[in-house]
Amino acid sequence: MLGVGGIMNCIKHAEAPAAGTCAACAESFCSQCLVTIKGEKYCAECKKSALGKDAIAVNDGPVGVCEEAGSALKYSLIGLIILPFILQPIAIFKALKARKMIAQNPRLEGAGKATAALVIGIAYVSLMILGLIANGMASSHGRH
Repeated sequence: MLGVGGIMNCIKHAEAPAAGTCAACAESFCSQCLVTIKGEKYCAECKKSALGKDAIAVNDGPVGVCEEAGSALKYSLIGLIILPFILQPIAIFKALKARKMIAQNPRLEGAGKATAALVIGIAYVSLMILGLIANGMASSHGRH
């Protein structure tokens, strides 16, 4: 929020000049609204996450790529063509592991790849199981 003379003001106290920005949400706050935790300044809302060891600066962007997610997607796509009974379950396992890693560190990229691998893997395995059931039913009806 811009104050008189183009100086940023606190978003909570419009009349007070901003003393800095929150390390997590990047909003401007006055000195009364900011607290310093582990050398960083946080607003009242974001200090909870900073105290809980999961403070993540929203504007820092991703810290890396979850390789497990990319691997899961490769297994699921290759499993569409060859060795589906082996590769699709591996893809599902790797996708679940990747999603867990991303949940623990939301700044990792790859959630879309993990979800795609999981959907492909589960859909393909489900279709394989249905095919086996249909084959079994067809062969048992053919005997009678």
